[in-house]
Amino acid sequence: MKQELIQMLQVGTFTLMVGGLFSCTQVNNSGMGILSSNVSVSNISEVKQQSQVNSTVYLKGDVGKLIPFLEKRAYELKDGTDTITVVTKDPFPKQKQEIVIQGKVLYKSVPAGGQEFGEFYIEEQKRL
Repeated sequence: MKQELIQMLQVGTFTLMVGGLFSCTQVNNSGMGILSSNVSVSNISEVKQQSQVNSTVYLKGDVGKLIPFLEKRAYELKDGTDTITVVTKDPFPKQKQEIVIQGKVLYKSVPAGGQEFGEFYIEEQKRL
């Protein structure tokens, strides 16, 4: 029963968090670019562990679920180490397509019941 309550709380928290992302953030739509040889692509698991909020990262992965909202969109990016939500104003990439993005690491705190259920996410700046 306790495990089911925690799972329900996590799903509800994620839904609220994603909805909050779209009302509180701005996305820099910088256009397309070319990945230069001196750019280091990060693993999603490392990005989540290092907790470098507001830092710019480059991620490469496969597009998972697509999450439509009124003014913005979100999608899951998976790289074999983990999955992260990416917020964008650009059109959706194709599901299962491998992409490289430049983005800003952000964190949405969602405290509930004395616990932290927040999540890291990426604000897409460029699709490379």
